[in-house]
Amino acid sequence: MANILGIHRQTLLRLRRSNFSPFVEGRDFRWSGMTRNSNLQWHVATAEATFTNARRMPAAELETFGQGV
Repeated sequence: MANILGIHRQTLLRLRRSNFSPFVEGRDFRWSGMTRNSNLQWHVATAEATFTNARRMPAAELETFGQGV
C-alpha cells in the first residue's frame, strides 16, 4: 500500500496508528485473522481515495511537545 501511495511503509503505519488517522478499520484496512499478530490487509481503492482526500491540519494543532511544561 505504501508503494501505491508513494510514501514510506513506516509513514503509512504511523498514519494508521495516529489519533488523527484518516484511515478507518473496516473501510480502508482489515486484519486477516482474529489474533493480535494477524496480517494487515489494505483495501487499495478506498485507502487511496482516503489518503488523496485527507485534509492536512496545521502543525500548531498537532504539535504537543511543549504543552506539558
